Amino acid sequence: MKICAIEIDKTKVIMYILEKNNEGEYTDHTNKFTSITLNDDLDHQEIINFTSTLHSHFDSLNLDKIVILKRNTKGRFSSAPISFKIEGLIQTYSKTKVEFISPQTISAYYKKNEFPLKEKHKYQIPALQLAYFILNN
Repeated sequence: MKICAIEIDKTKVIMYILEKNNEGEYTDHTNKFTSITLNDDLDHQEIINFTSTLHSHFDSLNLDKIVILKRNTKGRFSSAPISFKIEGLIQTYSKTKVEFISPQTISAYYKKNEFPLKEKHKYQIPALQLAYFILNN
């Protein structure tokens, strides 16, 4: 199974693509495409380019599932409004199921389970932990 795990941080989509084969071995397919940023959410052409780039990347990966780390919608630690627009653009991808997992679920899982994988970049840790969680549940 091949998963694209996504963390949306303000205007940036941070991805980690992880595959688990039948023998239980993991393969990182993230390569150099680790993130994409939407700089101006009011620029129509930029929205089109962002969506096209993201969906083309999804097409090239032949994914089984896309999973997004949920963000707070209310309160002091609520996410930036543009991040919800980005979330909607990801959800318009029709070739693969898109799911949401709460950070609390991930946190509870790793309190009881070890995280054996090593990230390439520190900023990818939440996305990698999400991918590993999905592949093991």
